[in-house]
Amino acid sequence: MAYVIMPEHTHLVTSNPEQGSLSDIMRDLKRFTSKEITRQLEKDNAFSLLNVLQKSAAKGIGNTEYKVWQDGFHPEAIYSEKFLKQKVDYIHHNPVRRRLVSKPEEWRYSSARNYLSNDETIISVDTFLEKAFG
Repeated sequence: MAYVIMPEHTHLVTSNPEQGSLSDIMRDLKRFTSKEITRQLEKDNAFSLLNVLQKSAAKGIGNTEYKVWQDGFHPEAIYSEKFLKQKVDYIHHNPVRRRLVSKPEEWRYSSARNYLSNDETIISVDTFLEKAFG
């Protein structure tokens, strides 16, 4: 797995288990994280952010009180080790390209910390690059 959480978007590289489709995985991920994010914002009395999410929900389809994620996602199937490495490198360097940090592993919300520094203090991930196509 590889990820980066940017201020306005997220990138994720994950394996697709045979038990479910990628659409199912994304639906469940968005549902779970939306609930947790709004629960934390309510706990923190972050009313201005909750108001933004509430207005976003009012514009969309469905009957949710808050809308955290945009609809849809943009999947790309990865069939080679070279392409996998390219995608992981791309997402890890996203904060550097945006000039938020000077090195990928400095971005707190990225698996670059796991891959480059063996740092699992934020999220423990399976750094599968070396075994994905081996």
